[in-house]
Amino acid sequence: WFCYVDKFTHIIMWFTRIISSFFGIRKKSDLNDDLKSISLKNIIFLFLVLNILFIGSVLLITRIFI
Repeated sequence: WFCYVDKFTHIIMWFTRIISSFFGIRKKSDLNDDLKSISLKNIIFLFLVLNILFIGSVLLITRIFI
């Protein structure tokens, strides 16, 4: 279980780096502070939000075109 959480945290880390690069270059210390504040509750919340958005978009697209 811990291995999956660690791998997911690594994916989130790269995702946050990509997103932060869209909004401008940040200091490495700012990114480190943000990554230290990640908790299991935040990861679960992000997972649920992304799933709800994905399912909602699939349902919306299928209702429009079908």
